[in-house]
Amino acid sequence: MELRHLKHFLVVADLKHFHRAALELNLAQPSLSRSIQKMEDLLGAKLLERTSRSVTLTPFGEVVVEHGSRIVRDVEYLKREIKAIQGLETGELMVGASAIPLNSIVGPSIGQFINTFPNVNVELKVGNWLSLYQKLCKAEVSLFIAETKATELDLRDDIEVIPLPSFQAVFCCRAGHPLTDKPQVTLDDIKQYPIAIPSALPKPLFVQFGDLFSKYRDDFSGLVKFEQFQAIKESLTECDLVALAPDISIVREVESQSLVELPVMDIPDIKASFSIVYLKNRRLTPAAKAFIDFINPEPLAISVN
Repeated sequence: MELRHLKHFLVVADLKHFHRAALELNLAQPSLSRSIQKMEDLLGAKLLERTSRSVTLTPFGEVVVEHGSRIVRDVEYLKREIKAIQGLETGELMVGASAIPLNSIVGPSIGQFINTFPNVNVELKVGNWLSLYQKLCKAEVSLFIAETKATELDLRDDIEVIPLPSFQAVFCCRAGHPLTDKPQVTLDDIKQYPIAIPSALPKPLFVQFGDLFSKYRDDFSGLVKFEQFQAIKESLTECDLVALAPDISIVREVESQSLVELPVMDIPDIKASFSIVYLKNRRLTPAAKAFIDFINPEPLAISVN
């Protein structure tokens, strides 16, 4: 069986339509049909049920999709590793980040990295910690930066974690917000206003705030969940919204006095523990190693074998 046959089959399985798959692959439909037939002959099993409008996978076809996707992914990763061995002049960096470290940590580092290694192809992917972990396992990113303690990523046996400096979780609001007139603020005071929190806020942290984020409390005033804090920062300056975020994410706004960090007396002592995450059993490329040097202020010994 040739790899191209497997790739053809996976496209048909994904689109569930021979004509659309042929267009996607830039193949004549008869050629695509022969490719699939070749696979079925070699495996001795029918992989697809065909109708005039679509195709469906047989149980054999589902098995081929499961294993074939991994085979194609591993071959692509093999190509990238071979290319990486040639050095940073022709390397490739695929890095992921959750929303807050994307702007506060990864963004500035990407700029420095590109200036130093202009020939490295950089691909940046954004998502929550779970989607990034899944991309890491599929070799769609070489490493990612996300919260690792509250998410318990640091407890997984299959990954390596390089901790970055932690940041304090704070409540913030616009300058001139009614709460800024109070010398000290409580969580009960915050309940009077709509609140914005990260959509991926881990449950252990959620619980520490009691019923503050509950829509079922009698004095509920509104709750906004965000993936990208940048959009919320724009909203904060226009209304009485109060947001929970790591202090690093509002440094510039506090300095410019467009936002204010609220002195909340009874806020739980919560720190955002962002880390660099990569797989233990996968070799780090020279580009990935070099990028880690840009975002890790205290370089650690990293195995690349």
